[in-house]
Amino acid sequence: MPLAASREGGARGSPESEDLPFAFKSVPLAEGGNVLRRPFAALLFACALAACGGNSSSTPATQAGTSTQAEPGAAVLVTTDCGATVVTPKTPVEAGENAMRALDRVADIDTDSGGKFVTAIEGVEQDGEKLFWLYYVNGKPADKGAAEVKLEAGDVEWWDLHNWKKECASVPPDAQ
Repeated sequence: MPLAASREGGARGSPESEDLPFAFKSVPLAEGGNVLRRPFAALLFACALAACGGNSSSTPATQAGTSTQAEPGAAVLVTTDCGATVVTPKTPVEAGENAMRALDRVADIDTDSGGKFVTAIEGVEQDGEKLFWLYYVNGKPADKGAAEVKLEAGDVEWWDLHNWKKECASVPPDAQ
C-alpha cells in the first residue's frame, strides 16, 4: 500500500474526509509496538463512562447501614489575649487545606517573609517585640509553619495574639 493512501488527508494532505482511510485495526510503529486507532479509543471512552456509574440521580447511592452525611471539615478561630477577645469567630473551612490558606479564607491577613509569618489578622497587628500571632491545632502549639500544616477533618486551627514568652493557661472551648 502506498504511504499516501494510509495517511489522513490523502496524498497531497487535503482535508477531505473521503480521503481518510477507515481505522479498524492497529497500525505498527517503526519504533515497535502498535497504535490503536479510533474504534479502540471510543470503546475505552465508553468503558470509562460506564465505570463512572452513569447514575444521574442527585442522591448518592449507599449500602445498607451506611450514612450519606458529608465528612466534617476543619475550623478556624482567631482571638487575642489567650481567647479573651474574639477577632474572628470559629468558622468552618475545608479539610485538606494548609493552615495558612484556611486562615486567609476566613480573615484578612498580612504576612511577612514571603507569606510565612502572619503579622496582622483583621487589622490587629503584632508589635514585633512581645506580642506575636501564634497558632495552635486542636489546642496544642503547632510544631511547623502554617503553610506546612494540612488540616484534617475535625481539626480546629486557633490563632491568638499574646506574649510569646507566656503560654496560655487555658485553651478556649471553641479551640479544642
